[in-house]
Amino acid sequence: MEIMQAREADLIEILYLLRICILDMNENGLKHWNSVYPGPDIICDDLTKRSIFLVKEKGVCKGMVTLDSVEPEEYKNIEWTTPARKPLFLHRLAVHPNWQGQGIARMLLNFAEEYAQKNGYDALRIDVYSTSTHAKNLCKKQMFNEAGNYFSVFQQQPFVCYDKKVG
Repeated sequence: MEIMQAREADLIEILYLLRICILDMNENGLKHWNSVYPGPDIICDDLTKRSIFLVKEKGVCKGMVTLDSVEPEEYKNIEWTTPARKPLFLHRLAVHPNWQGQGIARMLLNFAEEYAQKNGYDALRIDVYSTSTHAKNLCKKQMFNEAGNYFSVFQQQPFVCYDKKVG
């Protein structure tokens, strides 16, 4: 498996991956991703900014993550455990259901940390839906610290924010 920066030509494959992940999440009671989020407009913007990274094996896309330096508005009131001059934000981490449990999400988080180190970032920041036990456990196993939570007007449960010092 290799991790590569997504290209605009990967759009259909990314949208397919997200659609399958959304269906799986919704079937498992996780309704925070849907037909609106993450939508094609968000993904096209990420592609234009060259911020999507894909895990592929033999040409098959098995997972993805978006890495950027844009702090979401929802994070403004979070008291991060790691002060940072230049944090890297992780968004839209997804692994195709057929390949979950094989370490791909962990691989993407490790890649994000390496990417951060190489590009002068001093912290990683991510949020997960509070009812997503697997995502919360992954963050804890990867030594992220719980920093707080926020509520979205579109969801009934809060999102939990995690951070981790880089370097």
